[in-house]
Amino acid sequence: MQIFKNSLLRHTFLFGALVGGALILAAFVVYLKDLSVNFDPNLRSINLFLIVSGIFFGVKKYRDDELGGAISYGKALATGVLIIGFASMFYSIFIYVLTSFFDTAIIKEAIIFLEKGLHEMGYQQKDIDLLMGIYKNITPGLFAFGQWFSKALSGLFFSLILAFFFRQNRNLFNRNSIDKFSELNNQ
Repeated sequence: MQIFKNSLLRHTFLFGALVGGALILAAFVVYLKDLSVNFDPNLRSINLFLIVSGIFFGVKKYRDDELGGAISYGKALATGVLIIGFASMFYSIFIYVLTSFFDTAIIKEAIIFLEKGLHEMGYQQKDIDLLMGIYKNITPGLFAFGQWFSKALSGLFFSLILAFFFRQNRNLFNRNSIDKFSELNNQ
């Protein structure tokens, strides 16, 4: 029995699982080294690299294997967004399990970092107290949703850019396509 009959969903789920697994592995390694899963700059750089690489290779493979080498901007965008949507879903499940059952200090660390940042940005104490009253009640589920949203938003941003380069341009006078990421560069 095939779970996904739609080739787009099947492909994006597979690449999303691969990218999500890589994101989880990177976060787990950082966590095991007793570094911050939330604020480690190396982990952020690694995550961005994994997101961009996952979108690039996922869209490229879908274009080449399923669509015969030609993809529209909309299809490339949808492919990239779905890949990162699935990847961030897997990552947020990992964060939920980590913060619910293993280390609740991760959420406390995020709240302290936020409060410190608000002080450094010059907010008044009454405004900080108001915001901290809201954030001190954050649950692992809301925290995981925030992680999903931030990864998905950055994935949307990079998908918008990469889809531009994957799209097919058609010249009215020349029926040959121009593709910036094609090895053959059909001329």
